[in-house]
Amino acid sequence: MLKSSIAKRLMLAGVAVGLLASPAQAQLDTALSVAKSSTAAAAASQRQVEQLDDQADNAVREFRAVLQQKDNIELFVAQQEIFRASQQSEITSLQRQLGTVEQIKQGMSPMMLKMAAALEDSIKADLPFNINERLARIENVKSVLGDPNVSPAEQYRRVLNAYKIEVTYGMGIDSYQGAHPTKPGNVVNFIRFGRTSLVFVSKDESEIAIYDLDNKSWNQLEGADAIQLRQAIRIAKGEAAPGLVFAPVMAK
Repeated sequence: MLKSSIAKRLMLAGVAVGLLASPAQAQLDTALSVAKSSTAAAAASQRQVEQLDDQADNAVREFRAVLQQKDNIELFVAQQEIFRASQQSEITSLQRQLGTVEQIKQGMSPMMLKMAAALEDSIKADLPFNINERLARIENVKSVLGDPNVSPAEQYRRVLNAYKIEVTYGMGIDSYQGAHPTKPGNVVNFIRFGRTSLVFVSKDESEIAIYDLDNKSWNQLEGADAIQLRQAIRIAKGEAAPGLVFAPVMAK
């Protein structure tokens, strides 16, 4: 009977202890749950902080990149401005030069016409060698000067070329066949000694005459050396080696 009573008391004590232990366990579980939740929240907050820090770093890098790009653009704009100013200066210079060119072009036409007229007068006053060819060249130059489709540069080139050809006539000797100056139908050999003298020799060498520039006439050369003139003709035509020849001149 006593043992049964003790057992009952122990059972009641265990139940009481169990009843007392249940609220503490619940509190412990709640505390652990709260701790876990706090740890998870702290971890999430840390991750958020790290994410925000990374974003801030990226933002800083992007900002620096934008600043560098801005500096590069400003440098490019400054360089383009220098280039634009240089081009504007060149354009202004070219416009000024074009104005000068127009003035030169306006003055060139009268000048070239005067040059052609002066050369024509010079030919007509010169020894009458190749006269038709030389006058035809001048007429061609005058035609070119009157053609608006020919550029001033080409016109000037033609005038200068005519002058150059006339200058070459003053050097060396030349020989060609042509009509007798006073006996149409007869052919004679003309010999030009630079611009010093112009002589013609008949085919049979019976007639030798020299042009008198002062009187615009032909004068017979008495006692002229036909052999010398024949040699001069051969040299002028390239039929003989160059050699010393004497040019007959008008006695003053």
